[in-house]
Amino acid sequence: MSNTRHYKFGSMATRLVKDYMVQKKEKVEPKDAVISAIELMVERDVGSVIVVDSDEKLVGIFTERDLLRHYLEAQSKFLYMTVDEVMSSPVITVTPDMTLAEALDLMTEKDIRHIPVVDKSNRCLGYLTWKNLFRQFSELMKEERAHK
Repeated sequence: MSNTRHYKFGSMATRLVKDYMVQKKEKVEPKDAVISAIELMVERDVGSVIVVDSDEKLVGIFTERDLLRHYLEAQSKFLYMTVDEVMSSPVITVTPDMTLAEALDLMTEKDIRHIPVVDKSNRCLGYLTWKNLFRQFSELMKEERAHK
């Protein structure tokens, strides 16, 4: 007999990205210094910043993984580099009307922990992160247990 609980989060096929995305306020521009992006990440306690151009269009993402990978490659000059030299680009994105199942499949397939949500003009509307999704799923589980 299994102790595994089965939860009914509703169909992942019908839940939409827009219902789970969060606002991403941590944005930098491509020519900003890497150190300013790192300081923003530390100040806000986040694992990434979105890189946008002057029209607010998404051009890249700078993550903790980028920081570690590029630091090891260019230790002596790393802090003097600009964000566009170390950001991940092109960025894998999702749209607000994609299903959560599609977004999670993409995040799993590409091993992505942070994925921007963009509109048709490639402007960043929000963000999905594993951390936030786990937090929301945890709340749903608590609600389901309370209703049993």
